[in-house]
Amino acid sequence: MVPINASIINVSLPTISVYFGVALATVQWVLISYLITLLGFVLFFSRLGDFYGQERVYMAGLVGFVATSLLCSLSPSVEALIIFRGLQGLAAAMMISVSMALVRRSFPSHILGRALGIYAVAIAAGLALGPAIGGVISGYLGWRAIFLVNVPTGILDFVFCYQILKRSTRTAVKWDIPGTLLQFLGLFLTVLTLNLVEQASYLFAAFTGVGAVVMLGLFVYQELHCQHPVLDLRLFKRKTFGAFNLSLHFNYLCMYMMFFAVPFYLQKVLHLDQATTGLVLTASPILMMVVAPISGMVSDRFGSRIPAFAGSMVSAVALLSMTQLTVNSTAGDVFIRLAVMGLGVALFQSPTNKALMSQLPTEKSGVASGIIATTRNLGMVFAVCYAGLLIHLAISPELMQASQLQGVAAANLTSGLHLVVIFGAILSVGMAVLSLAGLKNKKKALVKYEQVALKKTIQMEQKMVKTVGMALMVMVQHTK
Repeated sequence: MVPINASIINVSLPTISVYFGVALATVQWVLISYLITLLGFVLFFSRLGDFYGQERVYMAGLVGFVATSLLCSLSPSVEALIIFRGLQGLAAAMMISVSMALVRRSFPSHILGRALGIYAVAIAAGLALGPAIGGVISGYLGWRAIFLVNVPTGILDFVFCYQILKRSTRTAVKWDIPGTLLQFLGLFLTVLTLNLVEQASYLFAAFTGVGAVVMLGLFVYQELHCQHPVLDLRLFKRKTFGAFNLSLHFNYLCMYMMFFAVPFYLQKVLHLDQATTGLVLTASPILMMVVAPISGMVSDRFGSRIPAFAGSMVSAVALLSMTQLTVNSTAGDVFIRLAVMGLGVALFQSPTNKALMSQLPTEKSGVASGIIATTRNLGMVFAVCYAGLLIHLAISPELMQASQLQGVAAANLTSGLHLVVIFGAILSVGMAVLSLAGLKNKKKALVKYEQVALKKTIQMEQKMVKTVGMALMVMVQHTK
């Protein structure tokens, strides 16, 4: 539900903009408010999960998510919708911050790659299926109905989790309240600055930009000197951990820029309805659901770097191919290119998630899960800002408020999409370079892997010998 709701509103943004009579720079806060609270508190809740119990935090988030979904569907104004989406993001942070830690606790290390491959499918496919689900529901029932799908799903999920998840022992929580607040304020001011630049409010953007730098600087100082930081920055001294986190951030930037920008192109330039737009955007999840588990199994056997590198390059090719889209392109042209991008994302994400989770000991799995969620959501937040800025370099905000574009205006929006995909292709090449981090240690890693495998094999053989021996003794006694 969390990744779906990060993108389910995308297809309806043009409709909501017209419904409330607001510009793109305003309506994009319906997305940003959800993502910024999700990002701002995910580390806080990941730490809470380590002490209070990940399953308790997850189920509390579920209850809040259902309640805020109802509020979003009843929003009387765009301002109310933005506020309720922010509260929904807070509940989502409780769920997503501990989800990967729950997966790690449930699977042994030798099949962790496959498990995380399935997890990657759920996250990536949720992000990609969100526009499709939102498009179909909004097309037939209106945009308010898209939030109501969370109510029965959330209730059913809570019932299953309450029955299945085993509650862990509670321990005392070591809070870092200053770090949490500084992180949230720094992020909020950064996003606000980018939004003000998009609206050409450069004087206010200068003030908020300075404030963002100060808050983020104080956050770094706090985390380096705090005994129990909400984000342990020292973890990034591990070269592979830092490199793969940055590459994952780039990956979500690329993917979410597409999910934000492409619906405007499909509806305003190609004049597709919301339902058709949503169906076109299913191209990526179709490939993700097939390839991500396979990619996870490959990483279990051969390591993470080769499939991650291959996925990065496939994504770059797919994004560059989108520069060939014109005002006369078809829905099929977009579908094929999004499908190739989905292939690249699926190849990349499962091995990258495994590499990140394997870098830290089990007792820090909650911290690792929170950092990965933060990296992912940070990419999603800035993707909206960057895509909005690039689109507005090509077309004015006033023209973007029209339900459909023709002639020069349609060509300008298409040019804006080209700027977005070129930026994404550059980031994808950066992902490829970062995925090679630590490659010189590959032989050492393989030796360690083989030693672990040999140890497990010997233990299994000993168990089998013991079992066979006991069976023979029973047979001998029975014969006598």
